[in-house]
Amino acid sequence: MPISRNDWFPTSVWCFEVDNHQQLNQILLQEIYNEHQTDLEGEKWSNVLGWHSKNDLHKRECFDKFNQIILQNALEIGAFLNWDLQYFSIDITTCWAIVNGKLASNSVHNHPNSILSGVYYLQVPDNSGNLFFTDPRPASQMLIPPISELNLWTSPKVVYKPHVGTIVFFPSWLLHGVEMNMSEEVRISLSFNIGMSPIRE
Repeated sequence: MPISRNDWFPTSVWCFEVDNHQQLNQILLQEIYNEHQTDLEGEKWSNVLGWHSKNDLHKRECFDKFNQIILQNALEIGAFLNWDLQYFSIDITTCWAIVNGKLASNSVHNHPNSILSGVYYLQVPDNSGNLFFTDPRPASQMLIPPISELNLWTSPKVVYKPHVGTIVFFPSWLLHGVEMNMSEEVRISLSFNIGMSPIRE
């Protein structure tokens, strides 16, 4: 008799390439440079040695095109997840820049009160720090037998190498962080959260 197997509770991470991102990136980078100069101290959240901007960048006019791209991709994910958008709408609730110089990183964290989160890469020199996700099931690491090769079902950590012009989306509850920047150049990215609001009749 054949063995029956079901795989439940999958965790998806989505990657999107932004078409003609060079022009968009010039606009966004200039705004981030300006913000950095006016607020050298920045915010303190998951950033270790790096700079974290205020979280309202999406409200600025120069971010309009970026916002449209984010929401379009989020709706595509929602269609895959069978979101019933007759009951709620989605919007970008927060958006901030991360500037990591040499040795800067981001500690493991998640994003409460959001349904999707993501990061868009503007400047990522070689060896400037990969994005990583950790297994959200801590009990799965309680007792591990010897494994000849890690795979989708046994890996405790997944690493994504960032690429300029790429957006990575993930569930907001998924623990993640950024490895240390070991290059001499600055790594720049934009992070954001997607929230939902009920539609009232």
